[in-house]
Amino acid sequence: MNRYLSGLILSKHGSKDVRKWDRVAAEAVMAEWIPFAEGKYRVERAVLLARGDRAVELEEAVIEIVDDPGRGRRLRGRGRVANALMVDLLDEGHELDLLLDLGGEFKYRLRGPGIQGGKVFTPGVKSFIQFVPQSPWEQVPEADFNSLMSRVRILGGEGE
Repeated sequence: MNRYLSGLILSKHGSKDVRKWDRVAAEAVMAEWIPFAEGKYRVERAVLLARGDRAVELEEAVIEIVDDPGRGRRLRGRGRVANALMVDLLDEGHELDLLLDLGGEFKYRLRGPGIQGGKVFTPGVKSFIQFVPQSPWEQVPEADFNSLMSRVRILGGEGE
């Protein structure tokens, strides 16, 4: 049916193969860019964005910050997505970005996050995906974020 039915495990480069030294270097940098204390934070709006400004929304999205004694502060998150829409989005290409609106000026773009999800693609089914950054997130000024969001076409939403 679709080459993505075997499961979703993506990285910035569309493959699971990332050289160990690249990952260690990235983790050292990422430990310094998280401005929040340890805890769970509700995401007001989360959107997975593909080329051509096509996107799917994540529902019930949450990020979690943990302090790892060996690796420093870490970020991970999850959100619920319509599985069939996720497959449609992946037909646009492997490289996805994640836009996160935490409210106020706290708007971010995660370029090419690692994404892991389930394998059920029955129409109407939603499941949780997990995401982890592969590189530090970029804070996006509110005006730029709103401009970007005005161009996004949400799959399964109005106008799509």
